[in-house]
Amino acid sequence: MKKIVKKSLDKKVKVKKEKQKQKKYLWKTMLSMFLMGAIVLVSLLLVFALYIVISSPDFKQKELYQKEPTILYDINGDELVRIGTKDSTVITYDELPEVLIDSLIATEDSRFFQHNGLDLVRFLKASFLQLLGSDSAGGASTLSMQVIKNTYTNNVATGIKGIIRKFTDIYMAVFKLEASYTKEEIIEFYLNSQWFANTGNINVASGLWGIERASEWYFGKSAKDLNLAEASLLVGMFQNTRLYNPYKNPEGCRNRQRTVLTLMVKHEYITEEQKEAVLSIPISSMFVSHQNDESADSKQAFIDYVLQEVADKYGENPTEVSLKIYTTFDPKIQDVLEKAENGDYFKYPNDKVNEGIAVTSTENGALVAMSGGRNYQAKGTNFATVRSQPGSTAKPLFDYAMYIEHISQSSYDMFLDEPTTYSNGSSISNYDRKNLGLITMRHALDDSRNIPALLAFQKVYKTDPNLIKDFVHSVGIDYGSELYESASIGGFDGISPVEMSAAYGAFARGGYYIEPYSFTKIYNNETNDEYNNSYTKEQVMESSTAYMITNILLDAYGGQKPSGTQVAGKTGTTNLDGKTKDKYKLPSGALMDMWIVSYSPSYSISLWYGYDKIEKDAKENKYYLTSDTGGTARRKIMNGLAKAIHKKNQTFKKPKTVTTANVELETFPPQLCSEFTPTAKCVEEFFVRGTEPTDVSKRFSKLDNPTNGAASFNGNTINLTWDAIATPDAINDTKLVLHFNEYYGDHADKYYQERINYNNTTLGTLGYEIYLNDNSGTLKYLGYTNSPTFTYTAPAGGSYTFIVKSAYSIFKNNMSSGLEIKAQSNIQSPVEDIIGGNQDNTEDNSTSDNNELN
Repeated sequence: MKKIVKKSLDKKVKVKKEKQKQKKYLWKTMLSMFLMGAIVLVSLLLVFALYIVISSPDFKQKELYQKEPTILYDINGDELVRIGTKDSTVITYDELPEVLIDSLIATEDSRFFQHNGLDLVRFLKASFLQLLGSDSAGGASTLSMQVIKNTYTNNVATGIKGIIRKFTDIYMAVFKLEASYTKEEIIEFYLNSQWFANTGNINVASGLWGIERASEWYFGKSAKDLNLAEASLLVGMFQNTRLYNPYKNPEGCRNRQRTVLTLMVKHEYITEEQKEAVLSIPISSMFVSHQNDESADSKQAFIDYVLQEVADKYGENPTEVSLKIYTTFDPKIQDVLEKAENGDYFKYPNDKVNEGIAVTSTENGALVAMSGGRNYQAKGTNFATVRSQPGSTAKPLFDYAMYIEHISQSSYDMFLDEPTTYSNGSSISNYDRKNLGLITMRHALDDSRNIPALLAFQKVYKTDPNLIKDFVHSVGIDYGSELYESASIGGFDGISPVEMSAAYGAFARGGYYIEPYSFTKIYNNETNDEYNNSYTKEQVMESSTAYMITNILLDAYGGQKPSGTQVAGKTGTTNLDGKTKDKYKLPSGALMDMWIVSYSPSYSISLWYGYDKIEKDAKENKYYLTSDTGGTARRKIMNGLAKAIHKKNQTFKKPKTVTTANVELETFPPQLCSEFTPTAKCVEEFFVRGTEPTDVSKRFSKLDNPTNGAASFNGNTINLTWDAIATPDAINDTKLVLHFNEYYGDHADKYYQERINYNNTTLGTLGYEIYLNDNSGTLKYLGYTNSPTFTYTAPAGGSYTFIVKSAYSIFKNNMSSGLEIKAQSNIQSPVEDIIGGNQDNTEDNSTSDNNELN
């Protein structure tokens, strides 16, 4: 029995010990697991922290400082536009008003000046409420954390990425930002890094940034001048600038402002009375209206042009580097071009037709305004820079400038407007399919004749091909790889309105070319460097040449202009090729491009008008120009431009190297008009001083007197005889043949015959007019004869004085002064009394036709 009990007790002890042992093991196991879990947790936390440290963005301090956008200024120094990714203006802490700082601290981070970047109490509270699903938990981000978020991370990430982003913000705020900068600097970073709105400026990618630009945009003032009402409203927008935009959601904006003011009262920055005073102000009365803000569209072509020129010359992209660019843009002139775009001067026939306009300064060559076309889109097709064939606007440049400079030295020269061909045999004709014959250079350029233009080109090219090549290159024209004769009438690769305006500007400024430019100075905000874009004037032709071309184009322009101002100009038209006409079944008169240039001592304006391409739409509407539609359009548009842009009371100054001379037409080389040259045959033209003609033309000069006059009597009949004068050169057939063979080439016969016809119908035959002097100084006309004899029946007795004058039967202006023959009736032998030379006291009061030929 005892053994049984003992065994039972031993067994119980053994079981108890086993249980104790198991219990002890369990506690050890649990402790081990806890320790392992703690180690794992700490390890995970360390790994997470390490991950946060390693994966956090580089703390590039320069990124905290907001880069201001590139700003373009117009010719008056006023802001034209802002360029870049952000439209911002940096403001420093010292410039911030106290009311703005108070509003910010009370609303966004009330313990900002007490924590080190992380408000732990607020963070734990917010985290706990978020776990409970509370809508009022908030984000618990301090101002420092928001600066990090705005600059280095983002607020888009959610879930685990959102958690990682939050702890990244904490790490960088505490260990990077707060460790490196003062609280005041952090506030400055925060207020400069806030996005506020899209302003409609297509040149700024992401809109309006920073408290300074926001204050300017919404209130029209600097942030340093903000009052409580304005500051509380802007701070209220920080929570959601899109939602609380006052223009779109004034009620929501007011509610958010009320929240800001309530927090300011809570933290004892303001009183309840101040809060209510602010809320009593109508919110609509606080903001600047932007309904009438000028759109950038009308000036966008110029803006794009400037940006490209800056990139090309300065070597920096204005959208990536903060610059101040001082442009040559003139807003007043651009307003005129905008009217042209809108159809104020001419009602456009459809939406397809377009225009491109460039205006450069005659004074300094600057590009002051530009129209890239109707409805120009940013970085789209700029018709002010698109090259098109210029038609007859090429003639002063490719033909007549160098002709004057190297061939004629004057604005006078005669051209045979007769059928001809290019050197390769291809045909060429004038716009009207007619030939005017012998015409002056002035007439040829004024009437835009093609054939004389080609003749001028060919003569200069034959003298030296480089004369034309070098000149057109020197005025900024790229005609292509080869200079063909078709360039004489505008047939080359093309020219843009900007290039055309600059090229004609060389005529306007007396022979000096200035490459067009759109900015004068650049200031680099990042490096404090300054770049000056100075222009250079290159003399490309003599001032005399430029003035003579200009003087001719004063007649060619013929459009409207300001009072007292000389405006020169030239038109040009480009024909469509036969294949295009056939393809679209267009009429023979269909045209491609219309050009017109006008220039004065103030500006050079170039206008292209036409279609980007010839086409027809789904409704079979065809788009092309005609001389009527295109000519009317360019004339009306240029009239509006010229009258509004060219300055008043400005005239071109004739250089001292230029003089004038009255030249008789059809004289080779030029000769001066005689006192008897018909008005229609006499023109005033310009010459380089020292090359003007000195010889007087003899074609209409006074005829020689007959010689060896004699009188004999036969009863009461007096027979007069004299020696005939030599045949004048003007009607000398032999000399005329030599003259026309020398100067008229293949057309000598035609023009010889025309001269003969002119002589026959205008001069008449050579003969003599007989007069009787009645001794009182009065001459009585007796008759006209082609032979050197005349018979007069005299009354009985007495003495007589006869005057014999060499004269044409029709043209009387140049008859000679007269040969005097005296006769005495009671003397039987002949009396010879020859008086040569002019007799100033002899007047012709006869009834014969002595009218001047006009």
